[in-house]
Order: sequence, then structure tokens, then C-alpha cells
Amino acid sequence: MTLGTIGGMLFYFATLTCVARAIVRTTGGLHILQLDGYKTHRYLKWMGQHLRNCFEIREILIVSGLLVITAFYPQYHDTWFFPILCVAWGGFQIYMLTRRKKVEAKKPLVYTARAKRVFGLSIGLLAGLAVAIVLVAKESPWRVSVFLFSEVSVINLTIANLLIYPLERAINEAYLLSARKRIKAFSPKVVGITGSYGKTSTKYILHRILSEKFNTLMTPDSYNTPMGICKVIRGQLAAEHEIFIVEMGAYKRGDIRELCNLASPQIGILTAVGPQHLERFKSIENIAKTKYELIESLPPGGLAVFNCDNEICAELADKREQGGSSVFRYATEPSAVDSTPERGQLTATNIRHTEAGLAFTVQAFVDTQDANEVEIRTQLLGRHNVSNILAAMVVAMECGMTLEEIRTAIANVEPVPHRLQLTAGAGGVTIIDDSFNSNPVGAKAALEVLTEIGDGKKVLVTPGMVELGEKEYEENKKLGEHAAGVCDLVILVGPTRTIPILDGLKAAAYPNQQIIVALNLEEVKQHLATRVQSGDIVLFENDLPDNYNEERVAS
Repeated sequence: MTLGTIGGMLFYFATLTCVARAIVRTTGGLHILQLDGYKTHRYLKWMGQHLRNCFEIREILIVSGLLVITAFYPQYHDTWFFPILCVAWGGFQIYMLTRRKKVEAKKPLVYTARAKRVFGLSIGLLAGLAVAIVLVAKESPWRVSVFLFSEVSVINLTIANLLIYPLERAINEAYLLSARKRIKAFSPKVVGITGSYGKTSTKYILHRILSEKFNTLMTPDSYNTPMGICKVIRGQLAAEHEIFIVEMGAYKRGDIRELCNLASPQIGILTAVGPQHLERFKSIENIAKTKYELIESLPPGGLAVFNCDNEICAELADKREQGGSSVFRYATEPSAVDSTPERGQLTATNIRHTEAGLAFTVQAFVDTQDANEVEIRTQLLGRHNVSNILAAMVVAMECGMTLEEIRTAIANVEPVPHRLQLTAGAGGVTIIDDSFNSNPVGAKAALEVLTEIGDGKKVLVTPGMVELGEKEYEENKKLGEHAAGVCDLVILVGPTRTIPILDGLKAAAYPNQQIIVALNLEEVKQHLATRVQSGDIVLFENDLPDNYNEERVAS
């Protein structure tokens, strides 16, 4: 066997190991791409913010050096240097694959049909490139460029996502057309819910109340995008469903209108307008206009429901009413609504936390009638949940339920998962799980709950709030200042992202020895094991998805 034959065989070996590692790294990139909704521009932005996660600089430098050697000493591939290089590089790729750190994802990659198509095309492009290099440059000194395969996997994934977009668009349009026909055929009463925050909790509460009297379907979890809602319509909506509750999310102007064209709501709830996702919307005005698309899409005679504790929502309610449309307001602050309402409104007073949850009094004004009062008790926690309950009550009344029926149903509403959910932790520690997401109003309410529960040490665990745009630093600093007046121990998750919270704590002269900065939740657990005891209360405020992870992702 000649030296050239040995070198060629070992080159194939090295190529296969590079391709194998590129495939593994592609799965990591696909996970981030899926979390970013297959939006190429957001994936590229993530790459720009996580260059160390995407590229191994040392490998790029080594291969670049080899290419320089190739340029000056092309005869190297006729010596034993080339076979040894292939063995070494192939062995290195195998070593990197075996030492790859397994990081448990908070939201694992789901191999949906779309994910499989993007992944398949990406691997096809990699394989095609590998074959081209092997065939075209197999006798060329430049063939060592194949050693960079694992470094181009994330870029290759971007190309695959762009190439397959027209096909995905066509598939989505076919699904959407099918969903529109199905919902039109069954004609349920559709309730649309949108807002910067509060929409998911309001959806769960409303579903629980209406289910006491009607056959009701809601979009699960955070299925609030066109394809998520489409999947529910095509897979779950049936002729027997009388009411369909649809959560509507948005990242840009026109998103809510697109959802309304799909679901055709007759009732619309606007829970709040605030800085959530300000990074994407760029301005509060854009957020308000986008959320108001739900109200504009209601049919003649449709009911628009507004949270008038929110100043922008109150202004939008006035705008809607001036057009002669049906409007119903709700608020926890009596000053936020009319003292002599001409149309419907619901207000809550005497709000208090009890050992069993929230209690408050609701006054209902409908069509200028005298107020009807009802005492509400619920297992839910947090003043912001009073607003969510009021929104649900308005719709339940519109659907024909009495206040007594509604009161009974609310008493049976269980906490929404990971939204101020009270659970018993190990060793007698009480856990307040508010980890689903976070916003300025919700975070403030969560800290208020923390002050009112138990007599033990108060502990906050948080990575802070995200996607607040230009207000992100300011709002996270306020969170730190507020936490300083409530907590006995603050554990920050993510050294870089939590700097604003740390600044807020320092501004409030919070003791340094009561601050811990952890890299991840594993470190948090280790600190909690030594710092808390029976009777203590730990609030988990927000839990960022994997694309916000500050950890070094193994390649």
C-alpha cells in the first residue's frame, strides 16, 4: 500500500469525523433557531452575541496555519506528515464529540416537520460540500479546508433556513387556509386575548370559569402564533365546542391582525400595554397599535374589554367608545373608571391576601344599572391576578353566566403553572414559582406576595427581565432596588445579564454578603442547599430560555 493510498484513506476518515461533528453542532444551532421562531435575522443576532458558542477560534487558527503551510510547501501531502495530520485531526474531532458537555435544555429541541426539513437540507448541503471537496480537491493541498466543516455548520444552517423559506411559507398558507375553513364551519364564539402581559393567566382563568357551563377550548401553553393557533384549530377544535379562547402574541405590527384573520374573534380583551418585547417593537406606540389590532378586527356588535388600570388601555377604550362601539372596562383602582358609568364596567376593592389566597369585592355595573356586588375568593396570588380575574368575569357575564356562577367557578381556579404558583420545597422551604416569564408589573406583584407569605427568610432568585429594549436596564435596576427592601438574600442568575439588578441593589445600599451571583440553576441549587432552611420562602422570578444562556455551550 502506497503512502498516497494511506493518506487518502486517512483523509476520508478525517473528513467523516468532521462531518459527524458538524451534524452534532447543527442540532445545537437548530435548537436556537427553533427558539427564535425560525427567524433568520434573530438567529444571526444570537450568533453575533454568542460568537464563542458558534466558533472554535483555535481550530480556525490551526486550519488557517495549515493552509498557509500548503501555500508554501505543497509537497507536504506526499510525505508522512499528511497521514499523521489526518489521524490527529480525526482523533481530535472524536475527542471533542466525546467530551461534549450535556446541557439540559429548559425547552428541548422538538423535531417537528419543519425542524426535520431544515435539518435535512442543512445536512444535505454539508454532505454535498464534503463530496465536492473530496472529489474536486482530493489531490490538492487545499483539501485540508474540509477540516473547517464543524465551524461552518451554524452558517450552513442559516443558508438552509433561507433556502427552505418559500416551501415553508407555502406549507403554512395551506395549513392556515384549512384552519380558516374549519373554524368557519364550526362557528364557535371566539374570544381573543392580547396584551403585553397577563394574557396567558387571563386565558387559563377564563377557560376554567366558562368550562363550568360551556364546552370550551383554549389554545394551550403559549400557542399564540399563527401556526400554533392553526395547529389547535386543525387538531382539537370540534363541532361540540361552544367557545374558543385564543391567546394572541405579537412581535411586530400586523401580527395580531393576521391572527384575527385566522380566528375571527367576536370578543377581544386587551390586558395591558407595556414595554414587554420593546426590543422588537422599538416603541410603546408600536406596541399599542399592534395590540389594538385585535379591537379593530372585532365585528360590528363585538365586545371590546379593556384593563383601565393601564393608562394606555384606558385611552384606547375611550378611542373605541367614541366610535360608538361596545366597550367594557375593568380596574382595581376606582379612579381609573367612571363613577357614573354609561356602559359596562367592573371594579375590585378591598383587595387582600389571605392564607388561602386572594380576596376582594367586585362591583359590577352593566347598562347603567345599580352596582351588583360579589365577594370573590381565589387560590391565586398577586394583585395583578385580580385584573386577570376581572377580565375573565366580564367575558363570562357576556356569555350569560351569573355573578354567583362566576364566583363559585373562581373559587375552584387553580394557580396557573409557573405563575406565582405556591409549592412546598424540600426541607420545609416554601417555593413561589413565578418562572414562566417576567415583566415590571408582574415582578413587582411577585415581590409583594413574597413580603406577605410566611415569617422566614425571603429569598429572590432571578436572571432579570429581557426584551424591554431601551428600558431594560432601568426596569431591572428598579427590580434590584425593590428587592433590596423585601429580600434577605438575592441570588442573581447570569453575571452579565444581571448587572442592572446588581446596580439597583447597590444603589439601595443592600449588603454585599446577601448577594450571590450564579452562572446557572445548578449553582443556584448548591447555594440554596446551604443558605435556606425550614420556614424560608424562595421566589423564582423568571427563567430565561436557552437562547439567553450565558454558559459556554460545548461544541
